[in-house]
Amino acid sequence: MKIKFYGFFLIFNFTFLIFNCLYSQEINITSDRMEYDKLNSKSVFSGNVKLKAGDVSLSCAHAEMDINKKDIYLTNAFFTSCNLDHPHYRYYAKRVHLILEKEITAHNVVFYIDDIPSGVLPYYYKSLHQKKLKIDFKHGYNQSEDYFSKGFIGYKFSEQFFSKIYLDYYSYKGWGYGIEEIYNVGSKMQGSIYGYHIWEHDTRIRRWNARIYHQQNFTDTWSAQINSNLASDESFNNFYTRDWIRIYRDVNSSVAFTRNTGTSTGRILFSRRDVFNADDNKYLLTGMTVPSISYITNQLKIKKLPLYYEFSANGEKTWLRSEDFYRTNADSSLKFTNPLRLTRKITLTSAAGVKTNFQDRLNKEDTKDIYRWTYNTDLNLDIRSLNFLDHQFGYYFEQEPDKRHDDYRGVIADKLRTNHSAYFDNLTVRAWTGLDIRRRHNEKIVNFRERLDGITSELDYSPYNFLNLYYKNDYNVFYEKPNSVQLNSELRLGPDRFDKSKETAYLKNGFSYNRSEPNRLTFIGEVGLRPTTNWQVAYKMQSTFSYDFTEHRNNFKDYRYYERSVNVYRDLHCWEANFSYLDRVPLKAGERNFYEFWFNIRIKSNLTYKSDTADLERERKWYPWR
Repeated sequence: MKIKFYGFFLIFNFTFLIFNCLYSQEINITSDRMEYDKLNSKSVFSGNVKLKAGDVSLSCAHAEMDINKKDIYLTNAFFTSCNLDHPHYRYYAKRVHLILEKEITAHNVVFYIDDIPSGVLPYYYKSLHQKKLKIDFKHGYNQSEDYFSKGFIGYKFSEQFFSKIYLDYYSYKGWGYGIEEIYNVGSKMQGSIYGYHIWEHDTRIRRWNARIYHQQNFTDTWSAQINSNLASDESFNNFYTRDWIRIYRDVNSSVAFTRNTGTSTGRILFSRRDVFNADDNKYLLTGMTVPSISYITNQLKIKKLPLYYEFSANGEKTWLRSEDFYRTNADSSLKFTNPLRLTRKITLTSAAGVKTNFQDRLNKEDTKDIYRWTYNTDLNLDIRSLNFLDHQFGYYFEQEPDKRHDDYRGVIADKLRTNHSAYFDNLTVRAWTGLDIRRRHNEKIVNFRERLDGITSELDYSPYNFLNLYYKNDYNVFYEKPNSVQLNSELRLGPDRFDKSKETAYLKNGFSYNRSEPNRLTFIGEVGLRPTTNWQVAYKMQSTFSYDFTEHRNNFKDYRYYERSVNVYRDLHCWEANFSYLDRVPLKAGERNFYEFWFNIRIKSNLTYKSDTADLERERKWYPWR
């Protein structure tokens, strides 16, 4: 009994000593035999030694631990981050050095896939700190470049700053370099600075892109926004980024300072607009605002009166290349509103206002000041006939008194409008239109159909939590055909439709029609399947075909596709593989169809870390260029 007691006491004291010397870090070492040198604070483990450091499991025949220095030397060791009993891959080295909570290093390392030696590494290093370094490269082939390799090396300097260095190689165009700084300092400041440059060897053209997005809150009321986009040419995005806008024919840059008090908003804005000139093959400055100053209030209640008021004022100095002079504009508006509740379900809202406008010149030669003012009235009747049915009827009138002797007697707007909405549990239906009744002097309105804005109807239907249908139709009564039609459907299957990682399948389709491109219907479709937890397959396409709302003989015959892509992902437990194929039509006449495919396989890391600075969803939303 005493022997058992002292044995238990020795193990307890040894465990207590290790946990105190190692600052209670989590490490568990098992072996067939252990020898402890209390004088030198060293331990020797032998026989089936196993331990775990971070996401790495290590096993060896012999290990020595220096408790004071917090390091372990392993002899004839295997190590891997695959947590299976028979791992998919592992490393072997005659001697491995492990520093707890810091790193693992080894020399002359043999890499095994299953039990087959598959490679040799002269040096192995793995940090056990929170993962800061991210390396992501993909290799592939496309129609214009043959072989290419694209990727980045990212490093998280802190919780607020994340940096990326882009390294791309193209067979014909050579090396491309880029850098991006992403920062997110809580609610005070966030943004991104991005730059990319490539000297194309085959075309001898220098191409580049620079973007800045910055938002900063100085105080509770003052903030600043910077948004800049500069590029060497309009089609840069089509070749070197993943931006959903493939051609930028015009780019806008701006700097704004905003003050928001909750009841009013003031802003100072500097902006410029550049348009790409194909003859000079570069962007040309076409317009500037230096600056624009605006102030606008919310709808505010007037004390002791059943009235609300809104006020806005704006002044700006602008320059246009087409005019080549600076023009000063200023405008203001004041509006009074009186909501009158007639019954529990009927509300009549009347409003009256005045607008002023100032311009310091008409053109470069005529520098005479121009001053205009108008008054307007607005009447709106809201009726809730049933608990699920709303109706709105409105009338708007605006006139410029100084022009009462022109053809329209100074009337700028004279319009009727109506809006009807029905709300059910899973269905929302809306329909609205407007009628222009402005007339010239002594003019009689003969045909009201040509004065109708168009009858717009909208339907949003979700019969189940995994299915959504949306339909919108803007019907032109005069031409007896739609101005535009949109039909979308989305189906998501899985235990939680809001968690994409648990989806088993999804299907998204969309049809659209616009009268500016008659007899053509555009279709966008995307389908994704997860047949097992390890496989994901996605297909996406965009195409058009002939369609006429009045003549149906040639419908769906003239088929053309714009883009189609396939993506296959395979989760191999500690490995992951990804294959992608893209095929799309050229943007310019005479060019061949563009296609590319790439394949990537890599070892996953079990150290999952989510950073507010480098969050992927935020990157896709705010910084979509890479």
